[in-house]
Amino acid sequence: MKQLLLVISLFVFQLSLAQNVQVIENKLSKAFFKIKYWSAYNSSYDSLEKANHQFEQLLLNYTSKKPETVNAQFKSLKDSSLVISTSDDGNFRIYSWDTWMGGTMHFYRTVFQYKINGHVYSKTFTNPKEEDRDPDCLYYAIHQVTSNNKNFYLTFSSARLSSGLFDLKIKVFSIDDSNLNENARLIKTKTGIKNQLGYEVDLTSAANRNKEVPDFNIEYDNVNKIISIPVILENNEVTKRRIQYQFTGKFFEKI
Repeated sequence: MKQLLLVISLFVFQLSLAQNVQVIENKLSKAFFKIKYWSAYNSSYDSLEKANHQFEQLLLNYTSKKPETVNAQFKSLKDSSLVISTSDDGNFRIYSWDTWMGGTMHFYRTVFQYKINGHVYSKTFTNPKEEDRDPDCLYYAIHQVTSNNKNFYLTFSSARLSSGLFDLKIKVFSIDDSNLNENARLIKTKTGIKNQLGYEVDLTSAANRNKEVPDFNIEYDNVNKIISIPVILENNEVTKRRIQYQFTGKFFEKI
C-alpha cells in the first residue's frame, strides 16, 4: 500500500511539474512572439526594444528560480528561433536570440543558466544600457570535457557583423563554487593557455568573391574531442585547410 501511495505521489508530482513547465513555456512564448511581431515594423524600434527587454527579464526570472527549466524542452520557443544549447551533464544551458534591432549587423542577446546542488542561477554578461550594448553573438553549441576532475564547457558562437562579415568564436566556461566563470582557460597556444579562439570571415573580400567559399564553420569531433577551424590567409581567403586542437586530458592542444 505504501509503495502504491509513493508511486501515485511521484506521478502527481511529475504531472504537476510538467504542467508548471508548460505554463512557463506559454508565457515565454507569448513574450518572445512580441519580438518577432515588432521586428516586422521598421518604425517601431522602441516597441521592439521593449519587447526584447521584457523577454530577457522574464527569461532571467524563470531560469533563476525554477530548477525544472534547465532541462525543459521548450519546443515552441526553439521553433520560434530561440537557440537553446545544453551541456551533457545538464548543469549549464545557454539561451540566445537575434533581437532584430540591427541592420546588416545583427544584435544578439544571451542568458546563461547554470545549476549547482539543485539550485539554478542565471545571468547575462552584457551592459544593461541599450546604447552601450555590444552586438554580442549567437551561442549555438556546448561541448563538455573534464580536466583535473573538473567539468569545462566549450561553447561555439557566431556573429554577423555585416552582410558578408562573420565572427566565429570558441569560448570556455566553468562553474566555480556558486559562480559561472566566463574566463576559464583550456586552450593551449604558443602564447599561453587561452579562454577562447576566434576568427573573422569576410565574404566580401576580393579573395572570396565570385567563387565557392569552403565551409568556414567550427567543427567538433565529439568522439576524439578535436576542434577544427579553417585556415584563413592574410588576404582573407578562406581555404579548405584546417587547424586542429585536440583535448589531451588537460588542455586542447594543436595537432
